[in-house]
Amino acid sequence: MASRSKNEGIVHEILRDESFSPEGIKEALWKRNVSFVKAYDRYYNMLFIPLAILWLLPAVAKYSNWAFLSFFAELPRIDFPSIAVVLAVVLFPIGICLEAIVCLERTRHGGCHDFHESVVVVRQGPYRIIRHPGYLAEIIYFAMLPIILSRWVPYTIFAGVGTILVVASLSYLIRREDDFNVKKWGEEYRRYMKEVPAINFVRGLRNLKQSKEYESGKEVD
Repeated sequence: MASRSKNEGIVHEILRDESFSPEGIKEALWKRNVSFVKAYDRYYNMLFIPLAILWLLPAVAKYSNWAFLSFFAELPRIDFPSIAVVLAVVLFPIGICLEAIVCLERTRHGGCHDFHESVVVVRQGPYRIIRHPGYLAEIIYFAMLPIILSRWVPYTIFAGVGTILVVASLSYLIRREDDFNVKKWGEEYRRYMKEVPAINFVRGLRNLKQSKEYESGKEVD
């Protein structure tokens, strides 16, 4: 137990030992490798960029007629029914709006005036309902975009596999970020994990409703 506590709550140690401006806090986090962006984002980008290229290659082959890309031009494509495209068109801006709200909440309440880095466990806005609203937003718009554009960018096996891999990588990053945040905030984040689900929006809303009902009952008593 002692060794576990020694490796947790790094942010609290930084804030206890010295007084920093928001920029100073970010620099201290960076030096201590307490930056999820620094630790994982570059690996995620290394996966995302080649998958995006493979998704776009059938369209490049189709419109360019380049012989060396003929394999991609001849790949079978999926034509989605109109209802699926309409649903994707509805969900895509929801994902974008959710991402924007998440960035705003981190900037306002994270303690660093930065939409990436935070020294506070943000629990405002969508963070009251789920722990990783940003990842849920990315799952939504990355999955919906190829469907929306399928009329112009053929939805081939590469698009399907790419979507599955992106969703799988985001699911992996959710677990890794939870481990990272336990190291960052210690027991405070463990309590947050127990109270709020990762991306299960329905369960999160139900928990929030029950919490409000419980608080209302306490006030009446």
